[in-house]
Amino acid sequence: MSFKIGILICLILMGVIACITYYLGKKVFNRLIKYIPVFSFAVGVLFLYIKLNFISYKPNSIDNILDMIAIIILIILCSIALVEAVIVDIVDSRKLFRESYMAIRNAIKLVDVNKAFRFKMPSGIVKKVKGLYRADQIK
Repeated sequence: MSFKIGILICLILMGVIACITYYLGKKVFNRLIKYIPVFSFAVGVLFLYIKLNFISYKPNSIDNILDMIAIIILIILCSIALVEAVIVDIVDSRKLFRESYMAIRNAIKLVDVNKAFRFKMPSGIVKKVKGLYRADQIK
């Protein structure tokens, strides 16, 4: 298989995987859409790796070297796409966490929190104890 045909098949496979991932992202799991480039580049690397190892080449052919260069380029692009997708996912989860934290904070009323954590002064406790003691003496 020549290098041109291999690249054409690789691009077609990458496009098919991108379409399938987009469809699944729209219908099943919305967060999957961020990973479309990662899956596409990974399938391209897998196809070229299989082509490189299992399809024989003519001796002294440059196709072997071109396949290795294409694999390296696709691996670099896949790594960049993966880092980008993970960063976007982390930023989205931070926004989601911040919104949920603010909603919980607003749901708890400040008055209830103050009542729960209001500490009594020791002098107030002493006055109450003395008052109870005096009431017992009067009876």
